[in-house]
Amino acid sequence: MAQPPSGASVCVVGVSVMMSDWLPFVHPLWQCIGIACGFMALREGLALRQGRRKRALPAPSWGRRQRHVRLGKASLWIIGSGYFLGIGEFWLVRREPVLQSAHFYFATLALILFCWGAVYGFAMQRGTASHAGRRDLHGFLLPLALLMMVGVGLLGLRLLP
Repeated sequence: MAQPPSGASVCVVGVSVMMSDWLPFVHPLWQCIGIACGFMALREGLALRQGRRKRALPAPSWGRRQRHVRLGKASLWIIGSGYFLGIGEFWLVRREPVLQSAHFYFATLALILFCWGAVYGFAMQRGTASHAGRRDLHGFLLPLALLMMVGVGLLGLRLLP
């Protein structure tokens, strides 16, 4: 894209040239924050699991469980909104086809796994039935989705300007 002379501004879909220089980096930064929250929730979840497996220790603290839930929910909302932010930025601002990148397909798969694991987490939080099966699936799907998201981020590096 040709740069306008100094002092002039060009608008593409309501986005100035200066804004379009940094706008492609908002989505990756936002997703990094969400993934970091996810790994912090994972750390809390693993501590809860360790406390459950070692019966000699006192029961896991209510605070640790609440921290795990709070970080997990924050991660879910940040990553979910970042997914749509990325689609919107790619399609509306950059005017590029979204469906032609592997980044989109793997991000969609990772988000589906992440939401699927979160559904089990919400069900455990409600406490409607036995947690054993849900806990296993929750503990499998969410770390898998987080690791996939790191790979998706590496795939997305080649899409940056």
